[in-house]
Amino acid sequence: MSDRLETLHKELAAGVAALVTSDDWLAWLKVAAKFRRYSFNNQMLILLQCPEATHVAGFRAWQEMGRQVRKGEKSLGIFAPSTRKVRDETTGEESRRVVGYRVVSVFDVSQTDGDPLPEPVRPVLLDGEAPAGLWDALAALVTGDGYALERGDCGQANGWTKADPPTVRVRDDVSDAQAAKTLAHELAHVRLHMAPDYNYGQHRGLAEVEAESVAYLVAAAHGLPTGGYSLPYVAGWGEDAAVVTATASRVIATARAILAVTDAEAVTVAA
Repeated sequence: MSDRLETLHKELAAGVAALVTSDDWLAWLKVAAKFRRYSFNNQMLILLQCPEATHVAGFRAWQEMGRQVRKGEKSLGIFAPSTRKVRDETTGEESRRVVGYRVVSVFDVSQTDGDPLPEPVRPVLLDGEAPAGLWDALAALVTGDGYALERGDCGQANGWTKADPPTVRVRDDVSDAQAAKTLAHELAHVRLHMAPDYNYGQHRGLAEVEAESVAYLVAAAHGLPTGGYSLPYVAGWGEDAAVVTATASRVIATARAILAVTDAEAVTVAA
């Protein structure tokens, strides 16, 4: 098992280093959209071992869902935390803490046979429509962060954000779906790039990739089409895997925080 752990770590390092291209970053985003509750490392491992994966689970978990892993299928290795009880020297209380990671074997649904999985219920959207409640939920997050929200002319852009005075503007001549995507993009700027010590001019390429990546994950989670997304090459990335990992982690955390609200809003509206 230790050999497999070492092998997966090496594959992960090589895969992360390859994410400096727009195509490879977009490939990771597609996996991240399907496995948004997984860590960046596990998303990458799934991408490297089974790029077309849509739903993974362990051998017994598939059996509990009425499906059986086909004989001869090769498992996918992902990381799972190893925990143990640790006693606090001050209070004497025991708690479980992560002390390391181990490899666990999972399989994609395409490697199994059996009962069909239930499909998530999503609203049927006409061209140009946005999911009910999505714009309002995003708008509430923007204003809750202290930014005025406007609709109007944005020049050549679909939207913009500025810190002084704190304002987000989305153009008013686009479809509801595009307006919601743009608002998610601008909200990402608010959350990631509006701090006084952040130099947007110096990090513009990276900032736009982060904002567009967050918007991609929010759009995908709400059933909006994502086929038209394009991401600029980040010239300053180089081959620094640590920067890539940090960027991906920021994108995941920001998208999760937004979706924790917009998903709940969508359920409330649907009910």
